[in-house]
Amino acid sequence: MPAFTSGLIVLAPNLARLRAAITAASCAGLAVTIGSATGHADTGLVASTGSLAALYAADSTPRREAAHVAAAAAVLSVSLAAGALATGPWSAVVITTVWTALVAYGCAALATRPPGAMMFILMCTLGTVLPGSSLAAIVATAATGIAAAALSTARPRRSEQGFDPLLHMDTNHARFARAQWSLNPKASPLVFMATRSACAVALAGSVAVAVDAERPYWAMAATAAVLGRGNQAATTILRAGQRLTGTLVGCLVAGLVLLAHPRGLVAALILAALTFATELFVTRNYALAMAFVTPMALLLTDAAGPALPLEPLLASRAGETLLGCAAAVAASQVVTRRWAVRHQRHALRAVERLTEWGYSGARNPRQIQERAGSLAGAVHRLETVTTRTAAERRGIRESTQDLRLLSDQALIHARTLLNDLGQQLGTASSLREGALSLPGEPSVEGRPT
Repeated sequence: MPAFTSGLIVLAPNLARLRAAITAASCAGLAVTIGSATGHADTGLVASTGSLAALYAADSTPRREAAHVAAAAAVLSVSLAAGALATGPWSAVVITTVWTALVAYGCAALATRPPGAMMFILMCTLGTVLPGSSLAAIVATAATGIAAAALSTARPRRSEQGFDPLLHMDTNHARFARAQWSLNPKASPLVFMATRSACAVALAGSVAVAVDAERPYWAMAATAAVLGRGNQAATTILRAGQRLTGTLVGCLVAGLVLLAHPRGLVAALILAALTFATELFVTRNYALAMAFVTPMALLLTDAAGPALPLEPLLASRAGETLLGCAAAVAASQVVTRRWAVRHQRHALRAVERLTEWGYSGARNPRQIQERAGSLAGAVHRLETVTTRTAAERRGIRESTQDLRLLSDQALIHARTLLNDLGQQLGTASSLREGALSLPGEPSVEGRPT
């Protein structure tokens, strides 16, 4: 089955999103209801977007999951505040471009879970057109995100899983090694990738402003969404097609939803349902998720003020989405064979060197773990580069094919080495914990000996 067709009809197995979807829908509906009840419907609608923080919930313990959601809520609020600094259409393009570069790089360097930088960029574009009091909307959005974080803890603690040896490689030294190559433009592809995403957003926004589009931020948001999971050519073309298809279907759904121009509690219920569907499907089927994102975005626009004519609103959404997708596809083609080969070769050499070096000369477990951390960082770098070059345009894929085959072999060898060491460290850690738990024999003074 072709990749585009499977992307439209196949659901990735991720049923864990159900809890996050319920959390997001509850928070979004509550925000809109409170805003309508207090006479600040526009603020309530903006605040409902804070529920998007639930997308970043980690599949882990309640405390860790809440921490991830709270951190995402903070960045979403800062993104909204950054967009609110815009004083006109061109300043909105500049601010969104700079913010795209920052969050795209940060999310890639930190290996943020899906949807990555996408939602942070979308919030920045929303901030450029904030209605009413910007400060009140930002505070309310943060409050909604905090509520989502609090709800993330309201579940039973998951039973402990089996020992994962590779988790022992995620030491401070490994994180430092990853950060070191991520910050080096010559060693890391992330700087170029972030710049390419920012240029795509700038292109979409500039063209939209130049042709006097009604809502340029929709074009920039579409570009960011397409590039949210990577700006490699093959990935971008696939997601652009899915985005456009989902948007067109979503416009049909929005046409039915907005016929009555819902307000108040009705708008809150509809928004909660759309948020639930979006959260449930956004990591499982992107095209299907867009069929719910589009009516949600149009409902936010329509319910924030006087009723708008439906046909121009839908045409604007479709047209600016097309522009955003075109800008993303154009930017995804900008990469040279020399750049790809250089990064693939350097990443491969780093893993081979550290694998050959192994743990010879290490005199204690700490030194062994430090070397393992360096190797884990190099493995992460090679995996990142290999994944990126494999999804670039055809010429790039062909020029790096032999290096990628060697990289696959090197990764197998390196992971075997890390796995063996991880098992040893895990066993040693268990033995130490068991020894510490043994009761000591009391001395004459009653203290353990």
